[in-house]
Amino acid sequence: MRLKKILINTVLKFGIVTALLWWMLKTDKLSFGEMAVIFDRPDALLASFMVWLLGPVLLGTLRWWLLIRGASLDCSYGRALRLQLTGFFFNTAMPGAVGGDIVKAIYIVRDQPTKTRKTPAMLTVLLDRIVGLMGLFVMGVFAAFASYEKLVAHPTTNQLLVGLSVVVLLSAVFLGLVFVSHGDGKDPFMKVLSYKLPGFRTLRGIYEAIRAYRGRPLIIISTIAISVVIQFLSMIFMGFIGRILYGNTFDSALLAPIFPFGILVTAIPLAPGGLGVGHAAFDRLFALVGLPGGANVFNIYVISQLLLNLLGVFPYLSMKSGKHHRDVGGLPEAIN
Repeated sequence: MRLKKILINTVLKFGIVTALLWWMLKTDKLSFGEMAVIFDRPDALLASFMVWLLGPVLLGTLRWWLLIRGASLDCSYGRALRLQLTGFFFNTAMPGAVGGDIVKAIYIVRDQPTKTRKTPAMLTVLLDRIVGLMGLFVMGVFAAFASYEKLVAHPTTNQLLVGLSVVVLLSAVFLGLVFVSHGDGKDPFMKVLSYKLPGFRTLRGIYEAIRAYRGRPLIIISTIAISVVIQFLSMIFMGFIGRILYGNTFDSALLAPIFPFGILVTAIPLAPGGLGVGHAAFDRLFALVGLPGGANVFNIYVISQLLLNLLGVFPYLSMKSGKHHRDVGGLPEAIN
């Protein structure tokens, strides 16, 4: 029964993504022929690799590793790097079957020298996503204020800038509440979030994940700062693609207020990297601020990064081959 449900969900997701891509191709909003630029231009290929390596791989691993250490779990940076790449591979090659985040968390649990509950490891993965999103919007605000006068003069970008600022402000307030000290069993926010209301279960999970670091606020601040750098590199890369495709008609400064919202939409779990929904979102967002070819720019941006994610198969196979004593047998039995 469960397998049937998974199969139906996968087919429905594939259908939605296919329909979105077909519609954009039919309406000339998307051209896969533009993908050739990543191979025809050595600088574009190099930029894609460098952004992937410095951002999601090296800095992304550092962010997660800091959270792992903050949770008092045993893991070296090198080990975290291999698991990060393995997670990229599973998220890209086998979406919906075995999530890369789950793979990473289970390996971390199995790596511990003593019997450890799954909760701390799972919380590091969840929190890694949360601080990534916080960094995304903080980056958007900083980048937008660098071109403040230009963006405020445009009604749409002005509204988006206000939206970005509100999200960052609410995030700051939320973090402040999380780090307030409460006695055992006297946390008023936990009591409120215990009510069975829509979205409260998710909010409680986020609250508990960050609350576990209330004695180490510098870790949260550091990981958010790392996220800002990662997202800034990604936005610069998207602007670079836009300039290659559309020349001087592409104003990269206009990306600042729309990039965070577009990337947020790609988190909808339909396809790797937000394929389909991301194309539609960036097509619409680009049009709102007067930028050309949103779907084409996003297409090159996401596919070039997803193809690099497949390189994660190599560290996974090295673990599966039994080169490291903790990795004998490949994937943990819990997810086989």
